[in-house]
Amino acid sequence: MVVDVAAPDSFTEAARRVVGYLARRTPLTNWSVSRVAGGEQVHVHVHGHGLIGTGDRVRWDDTFCRQMTLGAAHVVPDSTRDASYAGLPDSPAVRAYVGYPIRDDRGDLFGVLCGVGDSPLPDPVAVDDDLVEMLSHLLSSHLATARAADRGRRAALVATALAETDALTGLMNRRGWDGLVADAQERVDAFADPVAVAVLDVDGLKHVNDTAGHEAGDELLRRAGDALRYAATDRDRVARYGGDEFAVLSNDVPVADLPAHYARFVHALRRHGVEASLGHAFTGPGERTVREAFRQADAAMYAVKRARRAG
Repeated sequence: MVVDVAAPDSFTEAARRVVGYLARRTPLTNWSVSRVAGGEQVHVHVHGHGLIGTGDRVRWDDTFCRQMTLGAAHVVPDSTRDASYAGLPDSPAVRAYVGYPIRDDRGDLFGVLCGVGDSPLPDPVAVDDDLVEMLSHLLSSHLATARAADRGRRAALVATALAETDALTGLMNRRGWDGLVADAQERVDAFADPVAVAVLDVDGLKHVNDTAGHEAGDELLRRAGDALRYAATDRDRVARYGGDEFAVLSNDVPVADLPAHYARFVHALRRHGVEASLGHAFTGPGERTVREAFRQADAAMYAVKRARRAG
């Protein structure tokens, strides 16, 4: 089977062309292809400025788009005059709205193609809602194709990454980790897949090496690797990044759940007799790259380590 290695890029190009076309051809100059995940709506591919920006995150329950998916109107000439929308937090700023859902290859809600304006539409027929609906269906079809191709590409990439193992712990090594980070960045940019990174540093390895010998230090690292492997879910990929530092890349974990999600790794380490400091950070379109999230998580980890030493 031939896998389209550019599947994420192809969906990105399609989404950007659609929002650019609608911004030029309708009275609404702000258009977005968004992603709905983890209780949030994240704007991924955006044309326009002011009301919507790339990377903007909104609580899903407060959005116009959620009301639309629940059966409210797809075209809203004046939100203050529509009972389904007037009470929403953004209603005073978002006066006009058009939206249609985008479905993934499983038929589930992926996100929304939507346009907004800061003034009411002069005429309800000023936006061709049949055209917007058709474009949302075309994006859904393109997404289904891109996701199917991407799953094949990812399966091969993950298998290759996992084969790159650290001899001491059996975990993925730095080379495998770098491959996963590149893949995650593509998925973040194209699909706004929720991705987060944690960095862990084992405490006291140098002291163990100096006082008990390197074999004891190696045993400490092996226990750390076992603990992290035990704590990982099917959403996590764990690597020994180097020395006494480990890294976890997590997929599809809501931002609000990240502290509890990563606390399980610290608890597992302690049950295996290993003390470690952990920092984490999430990434998203328009916010920070996966590599930037790693650097932020690394800085957070060192802040935790300093605070523990001070305490």
